[in-house]
Amino acid sequence: MMDCVTFRKLINQYLSNELTDEELNDFLAHLKSCPECRDELEINYIVIEGINILDEERSDYDLTKAYDRKLKSSEHYLSFRKALLTIRYVIDTAAFWAFVAALFYFLYNHYYILFSLLP
Repeated sequence: MMDCVTFRKLINQYLSNELTDEELNDFLAHLKSCPECRDELEINYIVIEGINILDEERSDYDLTKAYDRKLKSSEHYLSFRKALLTIRYVIDTAAFWAFVAALFYFLYNHYYILFSLLP
């Protein structure tokens, strides 16, 4: 489990989408369990996005909704990655067993033909 110090060090990487899947998983898990870090992340997000919006001279942007979308997007990304890893595991397992079955089929036919040729 991630601690608050590590969480705070990773805030900028999170906001710039630079965390690995494992870091992101730990980051979001800690975020759900620590109100202080949740507030810290929200403040950082609002400050950084607020500065970006000022640079673009936009005034119609809702930072709170954008922050919520960022969190939901991160959670959806992790769910998607986990689903892809599960699918990959299933495909790898199926490919392995198909190879084993093909090998046994080949060996059975090969030896069957050899033994049928013997006197």
